Amino acid sequence: MLRHVLILAVAIALAVPGVISVTSHALASPEPPPAAGALPSDPEGPPTIVPTASPSPGDVTPPVTTASGMGARWRNDTATVRFAATDDLSGVAATVYRVDGGVWRIGDEVQVRAPKDHSNDGEHVVEFYSVDNSLNQEAAESVTVKIDTRPPHFAWKSVSPGILRRVAPVTCRFTIDERSGPVTLSYKVTDQYGYHAVSKSGLVRKAGAGSVQIAPRYKNRKGFVPGVYRIQFTLRDEAGNQTVSNRRSFRNYRVVSGGVWRRVRGAGKVVALTFDDGNNAAWASILSTLKRYKAHATFFPLGPYVASSPSLARRTMKEGHACGVHGWTHSQMTRQSPSQVQSEWLRAAAAWWKATGRSPVPYCRPPYGDMNGSTTAASAAAGFYRIILWDVDPQDWAQPGAGVIASRVLSNVHPGAIVCMHLTPQTAQALPTILRGLRSRGYKAVSLPEMFHAAGMR
Repeated sequence: MLRHVLILAVAIALAVPGVISVTSHALASPEPPPAAGALPSDPEGPPTIVPTASPSPGDVTPPVTTASGMGARWRNDTATVRFAATDDLSGVAATVYRVDGGVWRIGDEVQVRAPKDHSNDGEHVVEFYSVDNSLNQEAAESVTVKIDTRPPHFAWKSVSPGILRRVAPVTCRFTIDERSGPVTLSYKVTDQYGYHAVSKSGLVRKAGAGSVQIAPRYKNRKGFVPGVYRIQFTLRDEAGNQTVSNRRSFRNYRVVSGGVWRRVRGAGKVVALTFDDGNNAAWASILSTLKRYKAHATFFPLGPYVASSPSLARRTMKEGHACGVHGWTHSQMTRQSPSQVQSEWLRAAAAWWKATGRSPVPYCRPPYGDMNGSTTAASAAAGFYRIILWDVDPQDWAQPGAGVIASRVLSNVHPGAIVCMHLTPQTAQALPTILRGLRSRGYKAVSLPEMFHAAGMR
């Protein structure tokens, strides 16, 4: 009869740093008796197991051990595998495990870590078994822990067609690289000013080449209004790693009915400042003033100014403003054929696209406000269905002085007003006074897209 309860004494090896950590229970007992039939203490093999209680005579049944905590799916966080062993006769002396064929250790659990440097990604095999106090050893079993901290890789191939002339699907082609299996995709389509157009989630695609068709329709089933639209995908793999793609664009230039706008009713207390023609120094100054006052505007420079000043065009779009076309030659539109009207618009629009990857569609402003039903129809047929005129005109083109320009604007503004100004030095000088005056009267200076959206229109 043993006089004392014997407990486990094991030399515990160091855990593998950064990847596997161990929770072990090692208890010392003075003068432990030799254990007949104990497992060999081989540095290359399992540790020696010393009984923690008296063996039960006739016990030949090994323990039963289960493992939990690893899960069946790929994961991007640390997995704690816990071992639960039972033995009804002699009781469990110890549970032994190892990871990926490494050193055998004794413990109740082991952590398989998921460092964010991806150094432990992959499938890890955890082998385990238990030994009872009669030194019966169960057959080793194993579970697999799947670690994946690397997000899916997404690469665009194409968006086609790049230009829509009618309501038709847009096909997005891409490749996906993901080791853990299929990924779940969602997409969001916005216009070039960031306003939501359509979105969808729950799409599943396998690794490799793939595609998604997007119908350019709003929820009410009406086709997108003309303009530039940008597509962005979000991918999530089984482990929860996420990738957000860069954006790709397509242009919608389908034929719609055109309309003339001098003001926008229902937009609230906002004012659209617009600037025509061109002067690079004035353009740059106006941009700086708008930025200082946190205001937005819409720019209608002639095409040659955009073509010769791409950096100003890019700055204009980057700082949150909108663009429109004012033609290439500043000619009267009513004296031109429908094809000539469209050529004026499209040539100027091409300069914006080349410089910025943005389009002035759907905004056009005929020089001198010269338009009729024929020019409206020709413009809309090229996607320019919003012909922007004005209802506040300070006649700054006549250079009456910065003070006069500011006074004429502030004395005539009202909710939803469209103010027609020009890229001239005097207008640039008048702008700070105009913006301060608008603010003191409770108005906000916005771009045309912002004004139309404030009025509930796309």
